[in-house]
Amino acid sequence: MEICITIDEEHCNELYNSLIQDNNQDITMECRDNKITIKIKNAKISSIYNLIDDIVRDYETFKKIGEL
Repeated sequence: MEICITIDEEHCNELYNSLIQDNNQDITMECRDNKITIKIKNAKISSIYNLIDDIVRDYETFKKIGEL
């Protein structure tokens, strides 16, 4: 499974750094061309929901902090 989040270049690395802290061996991420690509591998189907939920919550928090 692959998730891409498009974001301006200025904030791409900042978002990457906020997401990488929740990273585990089943997730790889890279920030390139104003996109953060998140690849989930070897995850159980039952775990995919939780991984995506964590990523979305981290992204929402990052957006809210950026609006302050």
